[in-house]
Amino acid sequence: MKVQSPRRAVGFTAAMGLAVVLLSACMSLDYVLNVNADSTMSGTLKVAIAKEAASVLGLTSADDLLNEANSGDVTSGMGLDVARDCASSEDETNLILTCTITNAKASDIDDGWSMTTEGDTATLHVVTNLDQAAETTDPAAIEMPDINMGSYNFTINFPGPITKVTGTGATQTSETTVVAKGGLNETIDFTVTGSTSSGSGLPWWSYLVIGLIAGAVVVAIIGLVRRGKKDKATPEATTSSEIEEPPAT
Repeated sequence: MKVQSPRRAVGFTAAMGLAVVLLSACMSLDYVLNVNADSTMSGTLKVAIAKEAASVLGLTSADDLLNEANSGDVTSGMGLDVARDCASSEDETNLILTCTITNAKASDIDDGWSMTTEGDTATLHVVTNLDQAAETTDPAAIEMPDINMGSYNFTINFPGPITKVTGTGATQTSETTVVAKGGLNETIDFTVTGSTSSGSGLPWWSYLVIGLIAGAVVVAIIGLVRRGKKDKATPEATTSSEIEEPPAT
């Protein structure tokens, strides 16, 4: 599955914001992605659109949104290739699409993303900004409103330890995880470097078992050595099955 660039989502996003009389926070894009050992990425992208905003576009249910996306009418607007691997749902306030990303290159998820590798170390660079995308697409035709159009949310998991995080809005929350948040019309620009090798080896309990076995072997060796020394220090008893005859007189 390929997720198209937000630059192709600009028209839809801006039009949606204007059409609903500058509704605030009308859309969110939530990425949960795992960096694979081969430096591709897998995970999910959830798109949630406020029902008020969707209704202006004639979308009254999540199935309507999925059907329109599958037909290609809003694929470019949503920034998604939803011909497959997407499911529709809704809650009290949003229409939702949840799409699966499988073994995709970072640049296939978004043309503002890139990933470089050196050995088992990968560096992921993520850049998103709908304002800049709008200017690139058609500065005269699209003017992004100066309001909260919605949010980006990123959770990026590496197989091994993350060694460096730089940029705006990104926070390392564990040894292998980075999260980033920001507005759709804000600049999000961060870089994460981490290991593509888990390096987990054996589970922790296996080292305990190995340690116990090694300890038992050492104790056994010490016991054998001590027994050998004891045997050398004790003279052997002389035994004979014959009875000596008294000397002749």
